Amino acid sequence: MIHTEYILTVKKEILEYAGYSTNPIHYKIGDTITVDESTFLKLQSGELISRFTREGSITFDKYNFENEVSYTVINVNYGIRKLGQRKNKQQ
Repeated sequence: MIHTEYILTVKKEILEYAGYSTNPIHYKIGDTITVDESTFLKLQSGELISRFTREGSITFDKYNFENEVSYTVINVNYGIRKLGQRKNKQQ
């Protein structure tokens, strides 16, 4: 299984839409946000992304981030190996 994560750098501040009595989530210029491949592809195609938080939601699009994006590809393999134990006649 291959998993890709994209690291986006904020170039336009992102604020949480929340109630007046709460401290909103605030992504400042230079902060980074990590997203999965499906979110990255939605951003790349121009979609507006909304994420719900405890007190409200944050909304962003591709213009909130720098154009150059870092990514990490993680290859996960599952399998079974043997230790190489030999059968002992005394067991």
